[in-house]
Amino acid sequence: MALRAMMHPAGQDVTARKLNGRATMGQAKEIDFKPTACMLCSIGCAIEIQVEGRHFKKIRGDKLAPSSQGYLCQKAARLDHYQNHSERLKQPLKRQPDGSFAPVSWEQAIQEIAEKMKAIKAGHGGHAFAYYGGGGQGNHLGGTYSGALRAALGTPYLYTALAQEKTGDFWVNGELFGRQSVLPLEGMEHADYAIVLGANPFTAHGLPRTRDVLKAFKSDPARTLVVIDPRVSETARMADIHLQVKPGHDAYLLAAMIAILFRENRVDEAFLRERTTGHEAIRKLFETLPVEDFIEASGVPAEKVYEVARGFASAHRATVRADLGIQQSLHSTLNSWLEKLLYLVTGNFNRKGGNHLGAQFAPFIGHSKKPGEGAVTTRVTGMHEICKLFPPNILPLEIDTDHPERVRALIVDSGNIARSGADTRALEKALRKLELLVVIDVAMTETARHAHYVLPAPTQFEKAEATFFTYGFPVPYFHLRKPVLEKEGDTLPEPEIYRRLLVALGAIPERFPVLERAAKLHRRYPGLNVYPAALAATLKLKPHWQAYVPVILYATLGRALQEDKASAASLWGVSQFWARRFSRQVARAGYTGKPAQQAEKLFQRMLDDPRPIPLGEFEYEDLWKLIRHPDGKIHLYIPE
Repeated sequence: MALRAMMHPAGQDVTARKLNGRATMGQAKEIDFKPTACMLCSIGCAIEIQVEGRHFKKIRGDKLAPSSQGYLCQKAARLDHYQNHSERLKQPLKRQPDGSFAPVSWEQAIQEIAEKMKAIKAGHGGHAFAYYGGGGQGNHLGGTYSGALRAALGTPYLYTALAQEKTGDFWVNGELFGRQSVLPLEGMEHADYAIVLGANPFTAHGLPRTRDVLKAFKSDPARTLVVIDPRVSETARMADIHLQVKPGHDAYLLAAMIAILFRENRVDEAFLRERTTGHEAIRKLFETLPVEDFIEASGVPAEKVYEVARGFASAHRATVRADLGIQQSLHSTLNSWLEKLLYLVTGNFNRKGGNHLGAQFAPFIGHSKKPGEGAVTTRVTGMHEICKLFPPNILPLEIDTDHPERVRALIVDSGNIARSGADTRALEKALRKLELLVVIDVAMTETARHAHYVLPAPTQFEKAEATFFTYGFPVPYFHLRKPVLEKEGDTLPEPEIYRRLLVALGAIPERFPVLERAAKLHRRYPGLNVYPAALAATLKLKPHWQAYVPVILYATLGRALQEDKASAASLWGVSQFWARRFSRQVARAGYTGKPAQQAEKLFQRMLDDPRPIPLGEFEYEDLWKLIRHPDGKIHLYIPE
């Protein structure tokens, strides 16, 4: 396959590729560029960085990367700022009685934090703790270890920015496809007709090679780009049609368009019968909708609404790109349902140029039960989880109260809730009331200034890192980024911080001699299966350690890896699950053998290759298996 021709052989040393510049005075100038990735949006484009001292002198797209193929946007130019700025943390800090911070040793910080955690848990239980963040911008690999600390503390409360941005959309996905962690993607690259809704990708990006895709629409008269946006954004200026909807009235516009499709019999009846349930219920709903009233409420001229509805339905390949603009607007959850109905009722799903599901290497959200069916709820506000997450906007109410089961301790990893939360005054007031606030970060953020202890990690370019948004299709790529710079100051990578806290809490021992020896042998002779067998036996003897497996992997398998790649140990476990579930697709990408063998080859390739590697190769028919309803169908009708 053409894919295999693009793959670099495992172990190929291209870490610092020499590129000849223009000859000057008969001599070629050699410049070292180090491959890594941009981490300023979910795409994670592969880049090359020329380092001068500790600064990024030049940044360019990596033409050898099969995922982004040399693409570069304006965001990457800011990466030196994220690496070098005045708020960098370089040593552990402890808040003093006067509010100032003083350096402390790691040993003192870890021990004091653990003692305070033990006291709070003993006095109030695990519900007295909450956790915010975990795998923040560019720190995704470190986040894979954070769940072990939550398990040791006994807290179910995980707050993230995603929970105030995306949970309405994720909830709709759960109702439609059977799991809140199942994510549909857009197929703009191959679409004839595309609607961009609540997004400005020309500036924000969020698609592979975004501007190339938009320019391809603009230059091809046979393709149509529609932008729905109250303002004339940069993307709207490129559009063939701009529907300037009234702010907050997207639901009226989308509902009217779907009603037109049903009234004019422009839906895909065969698709609805074969692939969905509930289509008759929604047909009755939309056929009785007062279309003209809804169009008038939307503020868009009626002829334009009809033109777009008919154009979308008649297109050979049509797709919808939706984002935060409708997911954080009025009627946000309703918007997400209507946006998905638009491409579902027209049959533009799980096929080329339409929207489609995507297999995720390591899902960054979970699936929660409904209230009354076992969903975890908070003790003060009674808010229930969605995707195993809780919304940060309720956190001040959970902390700043006299309720006996209030949150008394907060751990923040790679997040800045004091600025990203909606009510910063309420949040800052609540943070001051905490009995313990621990911040793990690379910078002295506004949240860190309220902390009792600040624990510094190396920056995203001083440690092994990765981005877990593996959205590519037909080939999802994964990029284990190697350090570009030596770490600066007295910092520790997040997995080591979590390991030390777990040891100090008494959750795990300092060392695992048997597993460490098994890991070293396994790295030399993976076919013997020594480490997996030893790990399984260990967990059978100590079943309560199951919750700490990622940190145990780091403490054992990580010691058998090169020092700067120890944090990647959790990826061995993820690779095992991935290969078991998608063995056939993994084989298509060139990883042969049984699932365990495929996983070993995949993990080794991650360690060896400095560029993105293929995780598998999917076909559209494979994607139907990602639907998790027992009947294998999309459930269109959502009573709520």
